[in-house]
Amino acid sequence: MSDLLKPERIHWKHYFAGFGFITIILQLITGLYLMFFFDPTLEGAYKSIQYISNQLFMGSLSRNLHRWIPALLFVAVFVHTVRCFLRWDFENKNKRILWLTGVLLLLPIFLFMVTGLIVPWEWKGYFFMEMIPNYFEPIPYIGQTLKDFFLVSFTIPRYYVFHVVLLPLISIILIDYHILAKLRKRGIFRYLLKHSIISLPFIILLFVLAWKMVIPSNDPIDVPMPLEGQWVPAPEWYFLTVLLPYMYIRSGIWIPILMYIRSGIWIPILSFFLPLALFFGVAFMPYYLKNTVVDEDDEEEGESKPKRQVHHSNALKRFWHNLNNTSLRRKIINWIIVSIITFVFISLITWGNYNSPTLGCNSCHHLANGARMGVPPPSFKDRASLPHLSENDWMMKHWYYPTEVW
Repeated sequence: MSDLLKPERIHWKHYFAGFGFITIILQLITGLYLMFFFDPTLEGAYKSIQYISNQLFMGSLSRNLHRWIPALLFVAVFVHTVRCFLRWDFENKNKRILWLTGVLLLLPIFLFMVTGLIVPWEWKGYFFMEMIPNYFEPIPYIGQTLKDFFLVSFTIPRYYVFHVVLLPLISIILIDYHILAKLRKRGIFRYLLKHSIISLPFIILLFVLAWKMVIPSNDPIDVPMPLEGQWVPAPEWYFLTVLLPYMYIRSGIWIPILMYIRSGIWIPILSFFLPLALFFGVAFMPYYLKNTVVDEDDEEEGESKPKRQVHHSNALKRFWHNLNNTSLRRKIINWIIVSIITFVFISLITWGNYNSPTLGCNSCHHLANGARMGVPPPSFKDRASLPHLSENDWMMKHWYYPTEVW
């Protein structure tokens, strides 16, 4: 039994991939529980959320776990990705499928966050839904068509099916290629048991956050403050980051030098084309770079393989190989580099979104202030009657500064 529980290699960096897998399973469990009590209709969605959050046994904990897990999952996946870069996994021909499926998994995880924010149909979810069509509008030639498509096709049941059927199906296929095929040979239960133990501090952190920092859902009896949620990490931060150019470039308060060039050019570049090119560029790196088999231990799996001579093709990789030629030095250098890159990533996300009061929408938008303030307008798809909803810069400013921008 002690051999079963003993991890292959005790090191904090080795288990972020395992922690990510554990959190995906926790997300599945909490999602299945919430699914039995959620009503995916315009009239019943938020009412069922209030029932889940305030009356259902373990409902509040389950819902808030379901909210906090993606925030930590993205960080865990990021740390795992950085370590894969430092191992030059993209140059290993034997890991092409692992690399491709691992990067592609980020897309359904991202879409899980977007659809999961919208389907509860509280005011924040409604506002977020209105910003998504505007996100695509500046794209040359096809932007208006995409905007119209997302407006006309939106219904809560459709997004709910996308959230609980299509995205899980895509994710399962990618996860199977990425990790389950190998785990079936080694023993999935053994892997989950070991990584659950090692990930226990992070799992406890998730439960503490879900217990102490809950989403306000008891309005109009108990309403939050308008700016509540500032400095509180949220999954929506990741999508809001790509929308920041709408607010800052058009207002000219972020990067003044860009104002000399028409903002209509920079917004689709920074918000759409650059993230898209980066995503697919990283995903297909093993297929367009010169590949060499890099013979390092498979640290994520804990397998020990015999060392063979490694031929590095350029000065940078030779320098990296020489720098890592001792075990202790290698661990120290990797720990420092991974920590610095992760700190920079989290700092940039926080810097762009810390002032987003993601928990304060219900301060004003609740039924005690009247149906106009408490219920999303029935004509929410009609931009002719609600022209201000087509202005993503205004919507972003109202999201970030709700007490100042009306």
